[in-house]
Amino acid sequence: MENSTKAPMWFWALAIIALIWNGLGVGAYFQQMLMSAEDFAALPELQRNLLISQPFWATAAFAIAVFAGFAGAITMLMRKRITVRIFILSFVAVLVQISSYFILDGYLEFISSQGWTMPILIPVFALAFILFARKFEKDGILS
Repeated sequence: MENSTKAPMWFWALAIIALIWNGLGVGAYFQQMLMSAEDFAALPELQRNLLISQPFWATAAFAIAVFAGFAGAITMLMRKRITVRIFILSFVAVLVQISSYFILDGYLEFISSQGWTMPILIPVFALAFILFARKFEKDGILS
């Protein structure tokens, strides 16, 4: 089925930004999951303890957030309507992952020492991708 509405250049720019941003998330996930014993030992003690005690649901939320976000970016480039729903899934997983910072002991201390830039930017970007995808769907760019 041919898309009837021509996508503006800023659509393609935003879709590529979404792909790069979410690709970096996938890379961060693999970096954490495939960390060698030497790399793990080199982490600060607080970070090692947090990773050891991290529950399955927080790790699963991390995986869902980054892989759904990456899939959403790919479907955006393919101009598919499912993009909105995939970005919503990613956003919900981001919220679950971020909630672990407030629930689990030690996370707030770790984030306070590392800075709040990424814990703020990640949900902001995830929400922005939903809003843009909804606009593109409404405008007939995603079909």
